[in-house]
Amino acid sequence: MRGTGVDYYLHDLVPGRAEETLVAGESAGRWTGRGSAALGLGGLVDGPGLAEVLAGRDPAGGRVLRHTRGSRPVSGFDLTFCAPKSVSVLHLLAPAELGAAAGGSHEAAVTDAVNYLERNGLGVRRVRTGEVRHLSTTGAVAAGFVHRTSRALDPHIHTHLVAANVAQGVDGTWSALDSRRLFLHRRATEAVYDASLRHHLSAAAGVGWHRGPSGGWVVDGVDPVLSRLFSQRAASIDEHAYRAGGSSSTGTRRIAFHADRPDKERGRTVDGLRSGWRHRAASMGLDLGDLVRVIGRGHVLPGRHPVDPASLESGLAHLAATRTRVSGRDLVVAVADAAPGGLPAGGAERAATALGAESTELGRGREGVGADAWDPTHLVDAVRADPGLVSRAVEGRLAGRAVDVPERDEAAARTLGRSAAFGHRGPDGGLLER
Repeated sequence: MRGTGVDYYLHDLVPGRAEETLVAGESAGRWTGRGSAALGLGGLVDGPGLAEVLAGRDPAGGRVLRHTRGSRPVSGFDLTFCAPKSVSVLHLLAPAELGAAAGGSHEAAVTDAVNYLERNGLGVRRVRTGEVRHLSTTGAVAAGFVHRTSRALDPHIHTHLVAANVAQGVDGTWSALDSRRLFLHRRATEAVYDASLRHHLSAAAGVGWHRGPSGGWVVDGVDPVLSRLFSQRAASIDEHAYRAGGSSSTGTRRIAFHADRPDKERGRTVDGLRSGWRHRAASMGLDLGDLVRVIGRGHVLPGRHPVDPASLESGLAHLAATRTRVSGRDLVVAVADAAPGGLPAGGAERAATALGAESTELGRGREGVGADAWDPTHLVDAVRADPGLVSRAVEGRLAGRAVDVPERDEAAARTLGRSAAFGHRGPDGGLLER
């Protein structure tokens, strides 16, 4: 984000009763992140306060939190967490209890993703006498805005996490964020959100999951025709890309996304839109009452691993075919994507820590790897040698080794000879909680 434009987040909402029901309407923004608390920001977001932190100032007294360089400095980052269309359909068109479960699961997953980001993806740089130091921060200064419709006014629950480009380093000094580190952890943060959403909604309603056409996880029992019916925005982007040359590449679709982006109509209410959504479904012969059939389809069988070893091995084998080194954040993505029913908070990090440690043990005597990178072939060997390893790590059941979500001091991490992203090694070489 450049500039301090906050109108879209504060005013471009489709009104309803979101605060009461977690279902209808779009919510006013709320402050989130430990950095917000450090500045005394909490509760509902107000325009002046958000504008001040995006401008790099403390709202309480105008203290400068970052030095501005250039004519168009980066003021913040819009980190957008989008639920699968099948979850959005449940949230806005299923009976009230199921809809509230979907909405609550989304918001809990965003919280888990923000916590992951604060542990791993937020950092600052310090340059003194030519030496660059990378430090962790005390947390994000961010405002979360839950929107429930797409620009085409279809069901689409998503949260805009507006993170100001300011942070307090562990040295006590405020400055701009290290954006490179933030972007390095983008995919892992997304994966943590996705896995957490599956975990929370599975726990709340017992839903099951399967791979959709695009490879992502979707809710069992939601008619794919219903999902496509309420994906007008995606269809419009596809049509624009086709007319522009027929390419389906990411770059072409990104151009189409911006070129074909309509303004959101503010004169509609979610209750009014709902009537139209139901009429549209009925015209296609779809009964929205059937959505309750998703409940109870995903009960985990006794002895079933939360992380599917075959899926994880397949994902790691793909990495092995394309890379010589895999980072901790890559492991978080691979583990999270291999969990059909999702993972609880910190689960992907615990599993990635254990998997990295086990592959290091198996790799002794062979070509070594760095403290925060692994040979992917060793990772595949580790899964084959012990298929239940990552699942036990997710559940915190590794005999003789305590594995937990780590702290974030990279300098200390490298001194101790372990991953910058995960726990630390004790005297016997095992991974310990800090």
